[in-house]
Amino acid sequence: MNVLYERFPHHVTVCGRKYRIVTDFREWIKFIELMEDDTVMNHEKMLLLMQWYIDIPAEYEEAVQALGKFLSGNRSDTFLQSDSRIGNAGQGLQAFSYTEDAECIYCAFLQCYGIELDTVTYMHWWKFKILFEGLPENTEIKQRILYRTINLNEVKDKEERKRIRKIKKQIALHSTGRIPGDYEIGDMFS
Repeated sequence: MNVLYERFPHHVTVCGRKYRIVTDFREWIKFIELMEDDTVMNHEKMLLLMQWYIDIPAEYEEAVQALGKFLSGNRSDTFLQSDSRIGNAGQGLQAFSYTEDAECIYCAFLQCYGIELDTVTYMHWWKFKILFEGLPENTEIKQRILYRTINLNEVKDKEERKRIRKIKKQIALHSTGRIPGDYEIGDMFS
């Protein structure tokens, strides 16, 4: 898909048929929060995920997998990663949280794009993701991501390592949740 001339999709394909879904970014952040919620059992999550469909497919397993693909932007590369974890020396560190970093994300969108996320009428999930990815490195959320993913083993200077460790501690995420990718969402049926 080329975002310069193609419209963002408002459907997913399940068993060869197109089904309309909710596409507003707020709903997909709620989707992620649901997936991170360890208090909700997998079978309950699968039923709750059907709320993202305007027309609910009969085949739940493929329907949930289609939502997982939509969450990631139907791409296998990192351009529209659905996962808030960034690989760092194989550690898969959690880089950000839509819940815990909400204020930083809000401020970055306002600062860079003039978009007040609480009052914008509608924004497609993929557009939100593209804008999020495109935030400048000097925004607080991008700085947090940078520090959270620094591998301290690669920092040679002892004082610098100490300074970064202190920053990492100050901005550490409290949630242990992890956003599953589309394959992991499909594995909920196993």
